[in-house]
Amino acid sequence: MKNLIVIATAALAIAGAAVIALNGRSTDIPDLTAGAFPERLPHSLALPDSKEGINLRVTELSPDRIFPKDASVDFKNGDTGREYHRDDGTLERIEVFYSTLPDRTLQLKWRAIIAGDGVTYVSDSAFWADGTRKRVGERLTDGTYSIVTYFQDGTTENERTLLAADGSALYHRVMTEKGVLLYIGEKTKKGIEEKTFAENGNPVKYFSHSMFSSHRIEYYGDTGKPRLDVNMESTKFTVVYFGPDGKPTQKRVISFGGMDVFVYVNGVPKYQQFWQRMNPFDAKKGAESVWQLYSVARIDANEKPYWKLWFYTGAQYAGKNIPNFSYESKDGLPTENSKLVEVNTYSEAGCLKVKILQDAQYGNAIEKTAFPQDRGCSTLTLPLDLMKEIPDPAPIKKLPEPEPHY
Repeated sequence: MKNLIVIATAALAIAGAAVIALNGRSTDIPDLTAGAFPERLPHSLALPDSKEGINLRVTELSPDRIFPKDASVDFKNGDTGREYHRDDGTLERIEVFYSTLPDRTLQLKWRAIIAGDGVTYVSDSAFWADGTRKRVGERLTDGTYSIVTYFQDGTTENERTLLAADGSALYHRVMTEKGVLLYIGEKTKKGIEEKTFAENGNPVKYFSHSMFSSHRIEYYGDTGKPRLDVNMESTKFTVVYFGPDGKPTQKRVISFGGMDVFVYVNGVPKYQQFWQRMNPFDAKKGAESVWQLYSVARIDANEKPYWKLWFYTGAQYAGKNIPNFSYESKDGLPTENSKLVEVNTYSEAGCLKVKILQDAQYGNAIEKTAFPQDRGCSTLTLPLDLMKEIPDPAPIKKLPEPEPHY
């Protein structure tokens, strides 16, 4: 039984008799209220709201008829219950019994012990119809509440839960009858982490959430192979897509100002695009983002570029791809590590203006060649295979909040 039964204590009304006394007049005036308010009956009958699942509750009052003593409850499903109160009227214990035939012994279904405040649970126990244990709940010394549920054999654990004093879940684990882990979730000071598994033991979903970041992994059914991996941080989010073979096919890193798109072939990085967001402030307010290609690069297995081309950008070039400048490693190393890098700069017309061979990407120039613009135009053959827009398999705007599992 996952949901705790909430018992509402009936409100008490005390009727009193008034005595009239007028200053300066005789006190022998008869009491006109005598008999108008009869003594309170020793029992009260309540018909709770149907949402409580109760047909009626009959409450027996204490000898002074001020506080409730005991109560009998008839539930709509045929079960019966009994509530016991302390001398001060606070709820002390609740017992619920299975519906049964008149000639059979009552079988306890659930019992709860309540603390002196009449509200806080100290412990509770639930039982299957044959009397074997189904659930054990216990208030621990640090104020948390531990709950363990069992399968019908009464010994094999099904679920284990730890609740904070306010009722929120701190830990939850679900096992199959064969002992296979299906779900485990934990809340710590760092955040929430949840893992879901198939009955074959393979992961099917992962989720973590903290104040500044969220992480989600989805898989292809019960194969254990990832389909989608999303990391959301305060300033950017990264999503990696995978094929059914488990190899990455694409990665997107999206920030306020733009988006990097990495394309993989057979799981190996091949090239990279950067798309500038032309309306970042409007997009932040909910407008559709306007993207313009800003650069393309050929990359190595570590996603490091060894050839990269930047384009002119801005409203006057919208929809056009005009080269601005390019880097190329001449020794095959990533440009950031290369000892020989060729840098080409182009005019706004796309004509080659300056070519520089330099020591390292930002090192000293070894050779420099200028191309006068009045003597013809040498243009770059654009890498159209790298420039085409790559469709997003599953556009993601925001990760959902974690679902409660308790």
